[in-house]
Amino acid sequence: MLPDLLVFGGRSHANPQQRPAWDRYEAAIILKIRNGAVVNRFEYPGWPLDREVGVSISFRAASVVGDFAYIPTGTQIVKFDIRTWKLVETYTNRFLNDVHHVTKIGTIDEVVKRFGGADADFRKIPSTKPHNAHPNFVAAWDGEIWVTNWEAGRVESLQSDRRYHVSEHRIHDGIPAFGSVWFTAVNGAVIKMSPSDGTIVTHELDGMKGSGSRGDKKLGWCRSIHPLGETDVLVGFSKLRETKLRDNLKWLGSKLLNKDFAVSEPTMIARYDLARKTETWRFDLDEHEMHAVFSIIPV
Repeated sequence: MLPDLLVFGGRSHANPQQRPAWDRYEAAIILKIRNGAVVNRFEYPGWPLDREVGVSISFRAASVVGDFAYIPTGTQIVKFDIRTWKLVETYTNRFLNDVHHVTKIGTIDEVVKRFGGADADFRKIPSTKPHNAHPNFVAAWDGEIWVTNWEAGRVESLQSDRRYHVSEHRIHDGIPAFGSVWFTAVNGAVIKMSPSDGTIVTHELDGMKGSGSRGDKKLGWCRSIHPLGETDVLVGFSKLRETKLRDNLKWLGSKLLNKDFAVSEPTMIARYDLARKTETWRFDLDEHEMHAVFSIIPV
């Protein structure tokens, strides 16, 4: 039986494809799932500056420490009480633009963000893309603090010159668990890496028994993972959306790139037995108006 799950993401605008890529989501969402049903929901409309500038409002990759979830929205960091189901604190500063992840490491709050310049308020800039680097997750393992670099497909130490290549595809996550570090690749892969020498094992999820690819339909944008065991994982997929950086979707193949994005499976989370190469469970998030998923955390 699965534990209770907290799922963090966002609800899209009514016509997201007609909006800029940086303004597709209108509300940040947390769902609590128990025994295959949503038992609690929290919706956050963001703060006035987000709406004034016109940037997406969604909950990105979160961390749970004790009774609190720490979650970025892009321009804010919020502290959420998972017992009372209330937002209890918000934080922002002018450097916060498109924040992807926040976590607590010891007494340090580590925030994955991109910024530059001495005086600018980056919260007022809708998009700073393109980037040569795209950090999206931070974690401590093997005695160092590491950041996942989506654009380069690698993980890099913030405290030494150590770095490991993870995938030819863009990657998210980087969660240390069960003696490995776990990543997702956007094309629908789970990557398990040795923290000591960077040796990787890649599990392609599309096409596994019971999994979502049927006919022309593909699993969605693969992002967010929580390992439940050495071969037992929860993985999140967001329904594919058009992007001006279309090379991000090259893995679909030209046949599908020329079709409507309805060919993608819905936004969902799924459980995989990697040893048996089988999808064992799935939960449709689109049905609950969550159109992008960034984090899955058992509680």
